[in-house]
Amino acid sequence: MKLIPLQQPLRAVAAAGGFRPAATAAFTFSRAQRRPELLLCARQNLEDSSRLVEGRRTAAVKSAGAYRIPNKKTLMKKMGAKKSGDQYVIPGNIIFKQRGTIWHPGENVIMGRDHTIHAAVTGYVKFYRDPELHPHRQFIGVAFNRDDTLPYPKHGVRRRKLNMVAVKRKEPTPRVEVSPSGLPTRVIRRLGQEPTPEEIAEPGKGKRPLQKVQHNIRVLRENRILLLHDDYSYRESNVAIGRLMGRWKGKTPGSVRAGSKKAVYRAKYRESLKRKEVFRLMREEDAKKKKEAEERAKKAAADLEAKKAAAAKKAAEAMERAKQREAEALAKSKAKEAEEKKASKS
Repeated sequence: MKLIPLQQPLRAVAAAGGFRPAATAAFTFSRAQRRPELLLCARQNLEDSSRLVEGRRTAAVKSAGAYRIPNKKTLMKKMGAKKSGDQYVIPGNIIFKQRGTIWHPGENVIMGRDHTIHAAVTGYVKFYRDPELHPHRQFIGVAFNRDDTLPYPKHGVRRRKLNMVAVKRKEPTPRVEVSPSGLPTRVIRRLGQEPTPEEIAEPGKGKRPLQKVQHNIRVLRENRILLLHDDYSYRESNVAIGRLMGRWKGKTPGSVRAGSKKAVYRAKYRESLKRKEVFRLMREEDAKKKKEAEERAKKAAADLEAKKAAAAKKAAEAMERAKQREAEALAKSKAKEAEEKKASKS
């Protein structure tokens, strides 16, 4: 066996302290090549350092019981308080994460299966004790107001739940219809035509909820409310101007289609069907008009032919009458001549 492949393991053993300096002071690879007995002293050290040389593998998964979580607050699981006292929380916020009941759930909070305390209502976190409920336990609760103290009196006035408290109702201020200068404070400009009394009297068809909402929105957008300003000009409010674009939020209406690809395809298909239906109705209307025009032309031609036939018939009858009158006149003249001849002979 050549010693050249052993140079790397020997160097590793020497670096790890496998050879003692006193025994290997004069050790060199050229000398070991001449005297192989120097390698016998390193055989045991090589066996001991085989892990370093060979890179022995260890188990990737720990043995059973190594993953037990002790009942203590550790940094690994991020235990402890997540919200401090008087801090604002909403339903679902984690207030305190723990293993075991170091803190107990108080008013307006809930505790999960891993002893984590969550907020059940909107309010402010309170850390407190309740000797009437338990002499030694410490509780975490949520108060509705920052200045409230927990626990709330058991026999006192109970605050409303559902995130609502009693609030004094404000009286509506009457609207000023005319300004001090005599001008109306607002002008409503209504677009479209006013319905006639006949249309109002007709029984209307019931609209579906969506159509009714869309109709109301369309009416609100068509009717513009102009307010009087300090410079005696009438303009719409900024809120009304901001609502003109609706839900498009800076995008041009009609240029962006909301929804998935299938929804876009379905919308295009419906639009194509509508266009086809419109074109079909237009073709039917054109064909109907053309047919009516042809019928009118045929009727006019038939009337003209009838008039011509009646005129020709009248002319023929007039000629017949004229011929009869001529024949009668000729017969009369012949009879008169014959009578005159007889009278002259006698």
